[in-house]
Amino acid sequence: MLLGPPWGGRRTRQAAFEVGSIVTVAIALGRAAGVVVGAIRSLAGRRRFAVVRFGAVEAITLLEPLVLAVTAIVLLVGRPPASSVSAGEAIAALAGALVAILGLGLILWTLVSWRNLFVGHAILADQQLITHGAYHLVRHPGYLGALLIWGGLSLCFLSYVAAAITALYVIPAYLLYVRSEERMMLDTFGDQYVSYRDNVPMLVPRPRV
Repeated sequence: MLLGPPWGGRRTRQAAFEVGSIVTVAIALGRAAGVVVGAIRSLAGRRRFAVVRFGAVEAITLLEPLVLAVTAIVLLVGRPPASSVSAGEAIAALAGALVAILGLGLILWTLVSWRNLFVGHAILADQQLITHGAYHLVRHPGYLGALLIWGGLSLCFLSYVAAAITALYVIPAYLLYVRSEERMMLDTFGDQYVSYRDNVPMLVPRPRV
């Protein structure tokens, strides 16, 4: 008995596209909302911080969660009818959702690894350098998770606009943000952070020997 291609059925393609797009957008909106809530909590508890940095780099990056939410909503509203999508579009939607889920999982792992995680560039009065859990994979796992969500959104909708925003705004902004943060960490933790930086990659995981 010959079976047709697994993505040949219209209902299968429709369901895959619907599930993939909704999951991806839900993760993007959830991440944006989480950053806003975290920022409010960090601002309310600002007396806990011994060091705070806010300059042009931080101001530029501050807009990223809003841009993510707006982009996700525009893509969801403007998506083609699920009944008309091709097998390739359906597969891309599911693949994008999987990438976004990976990003969300990494962010949640980051929160578990350091329960005092906050939004912004600052150092808590009694802060210790965190090197375990997600921070043993890369030095900035939360930012890597955000980049994965952007990548998942671009892939899910095969959106050149989302990909362009990711490449031209999100990645450069976060690279500048990371450099600013690392200067602050070096000032605070000195040789301890130098050793950590030498042994753990910034954003791209690498095999451990």
